[in-house]
Amino acid sequence: MKTKSIIILFFVAACIAGYLYIKQDFKKTGSTIYKNARIITLDDSLPTAQAMWVKNGIIKMIGTNKALKKFETPNVKTKDMKGAIILPGFIDIHTHVALSTFLLDMIDLSGFKHHTAKEVWEDLRKNIRKKKAGEWVICKGLDPVLVKDLKLPTMDFLNKISPDNPLVILSQSLHSYWANTAAFEKVGINSKTPDPSESSYYDKDKKGKLTGLIVEQKAFQPFIKAYKKEVLTNKNLVNATVRVMKQYAANGNTSVASLGITINDAKPLRLYEHLSSNKTSFLNQFLAVLGILPKRQPLPRHFIYIRYDKAFLLPKKKPDNDFYSIVGIKHWMDGSPYAGSMFLKKPYLDTDLTRNFFRIHKGHRGHALINFDTLKTFIKKYQKLGWQIAIHAQGDAAIAEIIKAYEEVNKEVDVTKQRNRIEHCLLLSDSDINKMEELNLTPSFHINHLYYYGRSLSKSIIGSERAQKILPVGTVDRKGMKFSLHADQPMFESRPFRLIQTAVERKTREGDTLGYNQRISVSDGLKAMTRYAAWQLHKENKLGSLTQGKYADFIVVDKNPLRIPTSELQNIKILQTFVNGNKVNY
Repeated sequence: MKTKSIIILFFVAACIAGYLYIKQDFKKTGSTIYKNARIITLDDSLPTAQAMWVKNGIIKMIGTNKALKKFETPNVKTKDMKGAIILPGFIDIHTHVALSTFLLDMIDLSGFKHHTAKEVWEDLRKNIRKKKAGEWVICKGLDPVLVKDLKLPTMDFLNKISPDNPLVILSQSLHSYWANTAAFEKVGINSKTPDPSESSYYDKDKKGKLTGLIVEQKAFQPFIKAYKKEVLTNKNLVNATVRVMKQYAANGNTSVASLGITINDAKPLRLYEHLSSNKTSFLNQFLAVLGILPKRQPLPRHFIYIRYDKAFLLPKKKPDNDFYSIVGIKHWMDGSPYAGSMFLKKPYLDTDLTRNFFRIHKGHRGHALINFDTLKTFIKKYQKLGWQIAIHAQGDAAIAEIIKAYEEVNKEVDVTKQRNRIEHCLLLSDSDINKMEELNLTPSFHINHLYYYGRSLSKSIIGSERAQKILPVGTVDRKGMKFSLHADQPMFESRPFRLIQTAVERKTREGDTLGYNQRISVSDGLKAMTRYAAWQLHKENKLGSLTQGKYADFIVVDKNPLRIPTSELQNIKILQTFVNGNKVNY
């Protein structure tokens, strides 16, 4: 009898799944004319418009109220926007959905929330008191650059602050981590455990004892694995992913690109496909009926670059899906400016910050995370397979090595077709920009380096001369090259107008100006996060501007970014976000 009931239950669930599978097609959104709006199209042929006709998720026509009036029929809905401002939806071209989900509910120790070391550690103690003995304590955002008087924790300090709980702290840069003895024991790591690599390791003192510091992601993987197993259950992970995708939409992003997704199997990919695809599979819908996957709702599009060491997740055939797809592969050439792992031509400054917080010696330049011949082999392999490549590079030495590798590979394989990307581009020289243009390499600028860390870069990390040359967005723009801006969430929240404001003003959080000649216009800042980002994804004919025939991905905002002081850009409010003509509820 029990078996029969189970069979009936599954049959009913399958029927419901089948019905929902047919109904839940986000491509069919009906027909609506949005009139009496101020539409900034970012289409050079039609800069502004008053009305937009959207049918089944596609912009059918855009123009004046008068031109679209004749299409107002009983079968077409009309929505009076009453002068509201409409923009194309933003594309977060470099983000980390999986990592944002992972960090979502962690204790926040960042410099955005705390101003002094005392505030940081008191907040941590308060949160630890809420935990049961033996329960994991996971924190994010530790940052000695933004919290000026912060001393980095030792193993003894962490043991005293959390004697009964395994404690792990992630840095704001996500390149350094700290853990107490209980956490190391929990994951089975001790002073004799081999380091994963020369650049990713468990720091030890002169006596060979663990200091509590964990450097780079490979060494941190056992802690992530334990956290996912014991704390971040599948149900929690699914719910957190939906919340994260809604946060992107609330910030005006209608598409996101996950760069170097850190997963060990394809299970999260099924979730991402289910959430973002215009039509999910029957199996996914069946799993949703059973509660294993969430109920579908409009969310941002999701494009994924697989990590180089997870290449087995690449599909055999490159997919062509405008809502969700794997589009490329990512590698790392160097690390972080704030962990001493950026690869430079000239050394870091020798300062209290670099010596005592980054733990680097005088004359340190960082180093490449991949040797030159291996990099060439990597590039050649994936260019032949037709995949776009994105490579993380902060330092000038790292960028120069990447460009040289592409130049050599280009003698055998055409590398100009894939619009290969260099990510972050903190120190990018004029000569390297010229070479990138020749090779059709496209930069994505981590512009928040300037806003949050500009003063520290200038005074304590690379010096004033180099700091004035960081993130040369203006030079790239004047050459007519396509580029994008990103926040590298979860390092910083994905807030497009904040990024644009920094690219336009070139001001640090303290009000200093760096690289005044590298300013760009607000219009070009908007294009960098819409049209140009779509081009980097090979989606310029589908996304990035409000143009007839493109998808209806748009946002409604409270102020016109082209008509307000640049200092107010970051305060623009996103009132509504639409993906494929569907409003996202956040």
